[in-house]
Amino acid sequence: MHNAWCRYYTIFASMRNWLLILMVFLGQLSWAQNDTYFVLPPLYEWQAGQHNIELKISTSAASSTVWIYNSDTTVNMTLTVTSGNVTNVTFSAIISSMLSTYGARELNWGFSIREKDALFIEATEPVIVAQHVVHQYNQEMITAKGRNALGTDFYIASQTLIETTVTGPNQGYEGMHYVSIAAIEPNTVVDIIAPDGEEFANGLDSIRVTLQAGQSYVATMEDNQKLLGGRIHASKDIAVVSGGNHLKNANGNNADAGLDQITPVEHLGTKYVVLRGGDYYPQDYFMFVTTEDSTTINVDGTAIATNVSAGTTGTYSMPGAVFPGKPFVIESNKPVYIFQVTTGSPNSVPEQGMAQLPHVDCTGSYYIRYNKPAGLTTGALITIPTSAVNQLRYNGSLLSSYPVAAITTQQSTYDPDWTGVYITPSTLTSNFELSSSVPFHVGVLSGNSGTGLYGYISGFDDDFKLLDPVYAQPVEDVPLGALCETPLPLYFGYITCVDSIRVLSSTLIQGMGSVVDSNDRDTILHALIDPAYSGPVRIKVVVEDGRGYQDSIYYNFDYYGTTYEPLTVDTLSVCVGSPADIEVSMPAVGLSYLWSNGDTTSQTTFQTAGTAWVLVDVGLCFFTDTLVLINGSLVTPISDTAYCDSAFISFDDPVVQSVYWQSLNTNSTSLWLDSTAAYPYIATDINGCELVDTLNFRIIPEPEVDQGFSCPDFTLNATGYTAFIALEVGGNRYVEPSLDTTFSFAGTHEIVLVAIDSCGNLDTIRSELVVDCLDDIMLYVPNAFTPNNDGRNDAFCISSSLPERTRYAVYDRWGNELFEGRADECWDPVGLGQELGMGTFTVRTFTRLLSDKLHIHQYTVTALR
Repeated sequence: MHNAWCRYYTIFASMRNWLLILMVFLGQLSWAQNDTYFVLPPLYEWQAGQHNIELKISTSAASSTVWIYNSDTTVNMTLTVTSGNVTNVTFSAIISSMLSTYGARELNWGFSIREKDALFIEATEPVIVAQHVVHQYNQEMITAKGRNALGTDFYIASQTLIETTVTGPNQGYEGMHYVSIAAIEPNTVVDIIAPDGEEFANGLDSIRVTLQAGQSYVATMEDNQKLLGGRIHASKDIAVVSGGNHLKNANGNNADAGLDQITPVEHLGTKYVVLRGGDYYPQDYFMFVTTEDSTTINVDGTAIATNVSAGTTGTYSMPGAVFPGKPFVIESNKPVYIFQVTTGSPNSVPEQGMAQLPHVDCTGSYYIRYNKPAGLTTGALITIPTSAVNQLRYNGSLLSSYPVAAITTQQSTYDPDWTGVYITPSTLTSNFELSSSVPFHVGVLSGNSGTGLYGYISGFDDDFKLLDPVYAQPVEDVPLGALCETPLPLYFGYITCVDSIRVLSSTLIQGMGSVVDSNDRDTILHALIDPAYSGPVRIKVVVEDGRGYQDSIYYNFDYYGTTYEPLTVDTLSVCVGSPADIEVSMPAVGLSYLWSNGDTTSQTTFQTAGTAWVLVDVGLCFFTDTLVLINGSLVTPISDTAYCDSAFISFDDPVVQSVYWQSLNTNSTSLWLDSTAAYPYIATDINGCELVDTLNFRIIPEPEVDQGFSCPDFTLNATGYTAFIALEVGGNRYVEPSLDTTFSFAGTHEIVLVAIDSCGNLDTIRSELVVDCLDDIMLYVPNAFTPNNDGRNDAFCISSSLPERTRYAVYDRWGNELFEGRADECWDPVGLGQELGMGTFTVRTFTRLLSDKLHIHQYTVTALR
């Protein structure tokens, strides 16, 4: 018989390879913004409290209970977030006592300590939290970075390519830079320091404030000052949000926010990959702040800063045409901040957002779920190692299953190891999911003609962590309880992005014996305890990963010397219809038991798959053993699939007793599917075992014509077909799928695409091309007609390329109006009962152009008999 703890490790060792992989994977899922604690400093509003604040919360765990509150629990709500869903929490009511919605302050407030404006979030399982500022003209996304946002030393940022509006003709924009701070501990002293030569709106270039736990503070700066490069020092951990609100774009008549939660200096790196967004040069740019002296920064191998001092700032505009997802590689010899400003709007002078970028050395997320903002053109930018592009899944499917036009990839020409992926707005679903076995970064890119935003929802944590071998959680101490045999195996898991670790040292701090490590490159050591010793044992193990990062872990236990094996099996088949009955070996009076399901007897029953364990306490020490419960369902899951229009799905298997489709609320072993969706189902076999699964079904989109983004020069490209037939524009037929054409007047033109779709069907797809950037129109007014009731040319008709925006009127020689109507209406004197003799009449046309200018023209028309 083996010692129970040794038996546990014998079982663990047999499953060690896949368990450690699972542990590392689960541990890495907790990187980044995945966390259980968040601090959200208040946001400074534009135009007197009109902003709603929306929190988007998701989790990769089965479920997580989330508590949202402020310092005095005026806000106090608890909710449950489940895997595969994004929960939205909206703060919209203006609280009169605060002149605010919770989490946001209005313009006329600042430079004072506030008691209950900051929000705090705690969760039982790691979650992702993002703040979305919801306003018609002023939206932004602020990603909450959990504990990675807490620190004592920060450099801050705000947009720099903006127009000075404080004293100019655009003073009404009320643009303002600001930094917002929230404290989590009492007596936190914070110094807020403006960049050299700049000052805050209160006339000071530095501010010192002492905050208590839960309090917040906002310092503002007029937009003719520069906030980029300002610094925050705190005596205890704080959270910081920095940026600007309603700052006016230097190249256009637009203004918007640009905010993000800032990480402290300790989470910075020396390599970043910036992906080009949706803005035109030079407004698609990044800003940098150095944190150490003698810093050099290169972009794609070209220096943009050489041997500069700490606190140096700069701006780099990404050249070239708008091609979202194009990578630019930033390298530095010392840690730096990188902040990107861009947008998802297709306009030439769009509204913008700002985001702090994570460095790419051992950072990233393995799983992301997010709910994109409503009413905005939204795409996703993904930074991923080139070798992992083929592993990346979008909504459960590999990228290779999507058309090239739907998801584009661009490999860095400077560093081919990195690739930018762009999921186009027409492809990005409202609730989208991304996953990969290799960490990646995700930026959300949104905008329209009235607003724009940008934010990263992936990770900033690059720490090397050792994990408890049972729960796969980062720990310092591993309590092993009471143990009764020697040698004792000591296991650990770990998180690192490199493929090697090395045990540097193992020390017996308390107790009698020694620690043996036969292979310093694996994750197991052995404690050899003197059999004559009885008492507490404490062992310290120091480990280094392939990058030179170090972490330590302590093992603590009480040593005795007895053996016992509670369970005699390693695996069992189980399900609701066929439960597993388990009993410990050699039950005896006087022993106490604890099972993982809470039972305290020698025998118990399990009905669901997973890992089960039992703890047996014999008085002097306890013994534990585990087994794996395997789902015993006989049903084979249906593979995810895609069809052109619909598909017949059937569980044609005699072992299937019933199938319940949850989202369709129907029981059927077969059905037709005709829309793209995820279809969860529960299939029950003849033994009563249930298989809970989801069928992801996708309708393949029909061919379409991409109209490009310029005007009046359009590049039309037919996409999504298997065979191209013809392309018709304005009645002209073309036999090539790509067409460059220029229009000389405003108007609407019909586009007709004739092609074979991916299902082999001949399709004719009609769409409209609107030329709305020109003030010229095509107008035809005849100079004569014959209203003699002979059925030919009796009516007078005009033609306009903007018929819905053109009206005309007809007057006789004395100025009396005979007719008035739209351009697509004819004047029929005979039909109206008007008797006209031969003579001339005056016609005036009135066209309200797309630029809102009114064009009036006058013509003479002759009535003939």
